[in-house]
Amino acid sequence: MAEMVFLRSPQGDEIKEIEATAEKLSPWMSSGWHQVPAPAAAQKPVVVAEEEKQHG
Repeated sequence: MAEMVFLRSPQGDEIKEIEATAEKLSPWMSSGWHQVPAPAAAQKPVVVAEEEKQHG
């Protein structure tokens, strides 16, 4: 299984789990998302990002 990281939206209201590769992370990071520590289990569920949902 690939290593995953958590990214928070520029608005701070959403967290997604993204595969930790430059190819997958670059589009998210360039649009303002930033890496955050893994959320606590008590927080709202994390959405696993799907490539086709990235930009539209």
